[in-house]
Amino acid sequence: MTGRDPLSGPRGRAVAAVLQVMQEGLPLRGADWLEGLETRDKGLAVQIAMGSLRHYSLLSAQLTRCMTRPLSARRYFIWAVLVTALFQARFLRVPARAAVHEAVTLVKKSRERAMAPFCNAVLRKAVLLDADVVLHDITDPIERLALETAYPMWLVRRWWHQVGESVCRQRLEAGNQPAPLTLRLHGDPVAQQATWQTLSPLGARLCPDTPGAVVFAAAGGVEGIPGYAAGRFAVADQGAQWIPRLLQPGPGQRILDACAAPGGKTAHLVQLAGEGVTLTAVDKSPARVRRMRENLKRLRVEGVEIVLGDVADDRLLVGRTFHRALIDAPCSGTGIIRRHPDIKWLRREGDPARLQREQLAILEAVARKMERAGVMVYATCSMEPEENREVVRMFLSKHPQWSLDRIVPETLGLPSGWIDVEGMFQTWPGLCDMDGFFAARLVQHG
Repeated sequence: MTGRDPLSGPRGRAVAAVLQVMQEGLPLRGADWLEGLETRDKGLAVQIAMGSLRHYSLLSAQLTRCMTRPLSARRYFIWAVLVTALFQARFLRVPARAAVHEAVTLVKKSRERAMAPFCNAVLRKAVLLDADVVLHDITDPIERLALETAYPMWLVRRWWHQVGESVCRQRLEAGNQPAPLTLRLHGDPVAQQATWQTLSPLGARLCPDTPGAVVFAAAGGVEGIPGYAAGRFAVADQGAQWIPRLLQPGPGQRILDACAAPGGKTAHLVQLAGEGVTLTAVDKSPARVRRMRENLKRLRVEGVEIVLGDVADDRLLVGRTFHRALIDAPCSGTGIIRRHPDIKWLRREGDPARLQREQLAILEAVARKMERAGVMVYATCSMEPEENREVVRMFLSKHPQWSLDRIVPETLGLPSGWIDVEGMFQTWPGLCDMDGFFAARLVQHG
């Protein structure tokens, strides 16, 4: 143990990250909580924080079994220390003695120092506990599956009734697997080939079903990969990389990227469209717009008009029309839980219905800005019907001049299993090591 403050080290940062989610209710986005850490320590902090959130409810149940007296749910710091310590012992194979010692040291250095003996006693029991003992007395199959996979009951119940026990379990287990690092090669074909020749010796492999996509089996810090600073690639799941392709942008078009930040799909649209494209990228979050500017600058993407504002407000972009529009709508994000396990604990049962109203408002507002014969792609990273097919059906029922343009996989070169019977794009965790994405292509009749 060095003389530095343990709360500022990787384990302390992981505790802070868990507190950000579980106490403050804030998503674990960006890397502010990692600032000042060396590369190796960043990797450890991310591993602990993400894994602890991924298995939070199961680890909490195991810890509770080892307590002689209940611990208030509002003792957020103590819970974060206990969960992160038990995660390390259970999943990272950190020696039990070391995990307990590090956790107790964190508590002793905090304002909760009086809780150190309690934490010591609980963790010493927990690291020796049969991990499945908390499941033995649960007779309800949905409740048991929810605890076993560490998902909120409402989401497990929803998926169980939607797709059945087998597919539900597949989704849950796939969502608990750490996601690989998937990149989109950026630039023209010559630049992409040069980047691939650099990445291939580092263990990258091409994704056979997604042009320009490469994946690293072991995820790590993307900033350290050769070519990152030069903008030779962007981080994007395979599913996300298909969304701009479905829009089929072309030269000379006026394109609206309606919910654009952080800019990955914006850059991809420019790459796909070629010369002469006019692209307007809109987002209502100042912080996310700043991040979009940074990403576009790194990727050497120029000429994009960036607008800060709510695209659902008709006063924005007044009098302007577009040939193509991508609506990557705000959503519950249930399709990207493996990359963002905090989503498990930040979403609520009523969110899909609440978000549906916002999504439909955005879609209708963008439709009013479209040229005749215009094309829109409506997309989410959700797997919830209310946010996907229901939004599309509600929109089409109110706007007969628009229709669903069935996606034909053969014409785009994508696997037929990614297109449903209605001609809409849908992927899910467990399918070709991808996240869950939805997209529908809509066309207006002149």
